[in-house]
Amino acid sequence: SMKTLLLLPAAFALFALPTLDTAGAPRGEHDWLVDPSHSSVVFRVKHANASWFQGTFDKIEGSVTYDPAKPEATAVTLKIPVDSVDTNDAKRDAHLKGGDFFDAGENPAIVFQSSKVAKKGEVLEVTGTLSMAGKSKEITIPVEFTGTGEFYGKRAGFLSTFPIKRSDFGMTYGVGEKTLGDEVALQIAIETIQAK
Repeated sequence: SMKTLLLLPAAFALFALPTLDTAGAPRGEHDWLVDPSHSSVVFRVKHANASWFQGTFDKIEGSVTYDPAKPEATAVTLKIPVDSVDTNDAKRDAHLKGGDFFDAGENPAIVFQSSKVAKKGEVLEVTGTLSMAGKSKEITIPVEFTGTGEFYGKRAGFLSTFPIKRSDFGMTYGVGEKTLGDEVALQIAIETIQAK
């Protein structure tokens, strides 16, 4: 299962391709599975109206269907377990997982599911539903294809940097007092491996 994959020691993942559970996932030459050990989710938010503060989610799962010849047919499914949030402070991480923010007990994952894609120059504009903290919102994000390579199979990379307002998802803690900014900048860099 995907859970088993995420429990594999990181050192092992660097040298060998983990066994990906591809049940139900697309399996054609244009279908790609996210490799969690070579992907990252970084977020940035203004603290005390003074400095930009950064954190990460250390796990990301999902799949991408991408054919350079038919970019409009691109499909993206991403799942980020809230439990993997890491801000270099255990107390703060626990706060983020609680009711003031993600309420991870009720909403264990952040999920993005694409619905349509348009090509604008070198960038794919991917529209889909972002769900977290029990709320869903349609957003459009720019996705850049960053390259292909070989590493225990064929690989493809994608990068998306976009802002969201956390108040759109009911997370208003600290917004009125300006102790924590409303706008959060997200950067998702994924490396995928060919699923076939």
